[in-house]
Parts: sequence; C-alpha cells; structure tokens
Amino acid sequence: MNIIKNNTYFNCSKVFWKIGVLITAILCLIANTVFAASDTIILARGEDSTTMDLHKTSRSVDYQVMDSIYGNLMALDLNGNVSPNYAEKMTVSDDGLTYRFTMREGVMCHDGTPFDAAAVKWNFDRATDPDIANPMASRYGDIAESYVEGNDYVLKLKSAFSALPAYAGEMPIMCPSSIQGDEVIPIGAGPWKFVSWDRGNEIILERNEDYVNYNPLVKNPGPPYMKRLIWKVIPEATARMAALKAGEVTFMEPSLPDAAALINSSEFKMDTAPLSAQKPYLGFTTGIAPFNDVRARRAIAHVINRQQIADIAFEGLVKPNYCPISPGLFGHNEEFCKKHAPEYDPEKAKSLLAELGYNSSNPLEIILQTGVSDGWGKTLEVIQQQLSDIGVKSSIEYTGWGEFRTSIQERNLATEGTPVVWMGGMSGVDPDYVVFLWTFPGGPQNQGIDDADLQQLLLDQRTTTGAARLEVLNDIQKFLLENAYEVLLVSPGWSFLTLYKSNVEGFQRKHVVIPIFNDVKIN
Repeated sequence: MNIIKNNTYFNCSKVFWKIGVLITAILCLIANTVFAASDTIILARGEDSTTMDLHKTSRSVDYQVMDSIYGNLMALDLNGNVSPNYAEKMTVSDDGLTYRFTMREGVMCHDGTPFDAAAVKWNFDRATDPDIANPMASRYGDIAESYVEGNDYVLKLKSAFSALPAYAGEMPIMCPSSIQGDEVIPIGAGPWKFVSWDRGNEIILERNEDYVNYNPLVKNPGPPYMKRLIWKVIPEATARMAALKAGEVTFMEPSLPDAAALINSSEFKMDTAPLSAQKPYLGFTTGIAPFNDVRARRAIAHVINRQQIADIAFEGLVKPNYCPISPGLFGHNEEFCKKHAPEYDPEKAKSLLAELGYNSSNPLEIILQTGVSDGWGKTLEVIQQQLSDIGVKSSIEYTGWGEFRTSIQERNLATEGTPVVWMGGMSGVDPDYVVFLWTFPGGPQNQGIDDADLQQLLLDQRTTTGAARLEVLNDIQKFLLENAYEVLLVSPGWSFLTLYKSNVEGFQRKHVVIPIFNDVKIN
C-alpha cells in the first residue's frame, strides 16, 4: 500500500502480509507522519519561481531554488571572502586579465555526467551569448577567449574586472544536460536534486546522497540531514502563518506585522537575513518634465523621511539607508553618503518646487509606482502623505511585478506623460551592480543615465582595485546622490524574513538572502 500525505510518500508494500488492511493503513499513516516531521523540509513562500533557467533571470525567488540544485563555482565566507568550492582553486594573473579555475576531480552532476572544466566553460559561453539575453551577463566580464586546459577552465578578459571573484563566489553552475532543446530540466551538482515542479503550487527536491560540502558557511560535511525539500506556494501570509503553527510547514515568510509581533517569541525563531545587502530605492522618469530637472528630483528627495518609512511600512524591522552601495558591501559609507544626499528638509523641497513654478494653485501631480512586495505598498502610502505635506498630489499604482516592469520600462523611455516616481530594489555581493542599474542604454527598468562621465566611472570601477576602486565608487555615489537619480530608503527590503519553530536548528542564509538547508535538523 502506498500512502501519500502532506506531499510526502511512504511505501508500505513490504509490511508483513498477515497484518490486517486497516491496521496496515494506520501504521503507514503514523510512519508517514514521523517521516514528514523528521525528514522533510517545507518552506512556504508567497510566490512561485518563474524559471529554472539560470541564464534567463535575475530574480531572487528563482535563484533561491536554483542555488540549492546547481551549487556554486566558488563560495563566500561570512565576511564575503572568496573560498574554494567546486573549483578547488582560483588564480588570477597580475594584470587581472586571466582567471584559472582548477576543478575538483570526481564531482558529478545529478545525472552522472561530469561536473568539470568543460561544464564551466559551457556555462560561461551560454551566459554571455547575446541570443540568450541573460540579464546578468555583465557579471561574467568582457570575455576575450576561454578554453579548457586539463582540469582547468581558463578565462581571458579584454579588460580587468575587479568584481569577478565575488561573482564567482555566488555563481551557480548548471550542468549542460539541464538544457534539452526548449526544455529546462534542472540538473546540477548541488546538495538538492530536482524531483518535480507543479507550477503555482510547489517545487519538490530530494537530497543528493553523493554531495560533499566545501562551503565554509556549512558545518555538515556531507549530504543534507533532511531527505526532502519542498518549496510550497501559499500566497496569503495569514495562511502561511496558520500552516506553520499547525506544523504543516517548517519555514515560512511572515508578514511584517506577524514578524514584529513574534520576533521576541520563545516559540519561534526569526532569521532577518543579515547578509542580504538589499536596498529599496526611488527612481524617476527622467525623460518627463519636471523630473528631467535636478531640482524636481531633489525636491522629492528632500521630503523623504526614511525613519518614518522604516517604522510604519516595515514595522521597525529595517534601518534607514542613504547609500547607493548597500550595507555590508565594499564602498558603503553612511557618513559619506549623508554628506551628498539631499537631507530631510520639507521647506527646501517647497522652495525648489516654487522655482519650477509649482505651488498650491499649480500643484505638481505625479504617479507613485512599484510592484507587489511586503511593505512596499505601505511605503508608497507613507511617501504619498509626505508629498502631500508639501502640496504634491500623487496617485499610487501597485501591481504585480510583471505588469510593473513592462509599464515602467516604457515610461522610463518616454518624454511626455505624467511624471512617475517608481520604487525598485537591488542586492548583490559586490557594488559592481551599479553597472547593471545605470549603464546607458539599459538598466532593469530602462533607467540608465545618459551621462558620459558617469558611464566612464562605471567602467573604471571594474578595472581598479583597493583604494583606487573605492575612490571611483565614491564618485559614482556622489553623482547619483547629488543629482538625485537614486533616492535610497531602507535596508533590507524584501523577502528578508524567515520564521520557524524553535525546535528547528541549523538554518541560515548566505549572501543575497539565499537559504542554506544543509545543516537543518528538526528536534
């Protein structure tokens, strides 16, 4: 007899045949309950993944699952230092143009194919293929050539790329057999193997029994302690909370009010993603008047009360942020940023708007726009009130992320229409993401800035290191802040909370809110 319950499977076919059918079923149900409690992790989250194709997404919700399956080329320790992983060694030439990744021998993909230098080359080639249109392609550097030499993958760049070591530390690697025509069958060498994906409902993984750990953040040297890992979609936070309390799930993403209420509870534990490096921020449709004038952008920046946003929209669980480079990353310096960011000064905001001809009889009218994320809608409501205090009229557009991106990408290219202040977010393991955000033309929301000096700075920070790079990064931040192209809000900012019961141990999240389940045990 086979019993299926709570998405777990228990085979009872070998139960002693003389036991009655009813007793057999009861015993199986009991055994199955124990199995689910002791061997299965279920994480309830608000939305499903969109793809398992590593080279066609930049979304955290996708990377969280893919990282568990594919694993990483290198690893990052607690302080962000690069450590060996599937590549046992990385060497860099003195001029920063040649990287050599020496792969561990004997590492196998889940389907038995070798996870070797050829597999790494396939990833770099596909990730940078223009036909793939990888939104993260810039993370691989400007490649001149690459080749396999014995057990080494050799990468030669056209120009030095200071961020590549950090990116290699978080870079998942697909096994080439994952791509089967137009289909993606996720195959990696990571701690978890793909089983099934019921879109909109759940993704089921099982542990890789052959896994050997090299990640310095993980204590367990071998396969995960738990047998199965299920990513369960439960859109409503109240339903996720009920499922956790009932023992139906192991982990869940709580609402901000639930998190604030339970953060000191002895019944639960809360992970707040200290390595998230997240930054929600405001951008502008700079092609549409008046946001093509720095005075209008600075006026908006002057009225933003970050502490109020942190306290009201995020229940006091985040901190104000002033820097384009996120907390915890090289180049983040709160005092430096405060010197260059427009300070909170509503009267100054009114004065700037008056210079532009806006007043009580001719108020500035704008749209506030973002995608659905816990705390973000409330953030726009708080900002709407702050703007109202200086006479700016605003309406809010709060939609799904797909609809938001399509809309704001069009609006950021427009030169007429209602001006928009939009809210986006970014995280990463290196401040090089300034290239992803502000390169012209481009940017995830088409927000790239058409300024030759800035574009050169974006390139320069990639080819310098140490103090020289810090100087360039400071110049970039100064430009963004003084010209008010980017108004920072708080940190962290999305999907940064994980709630679980106090009998669970060993859970942690590495950089950019990627969860690690290798050490998880349920007592």
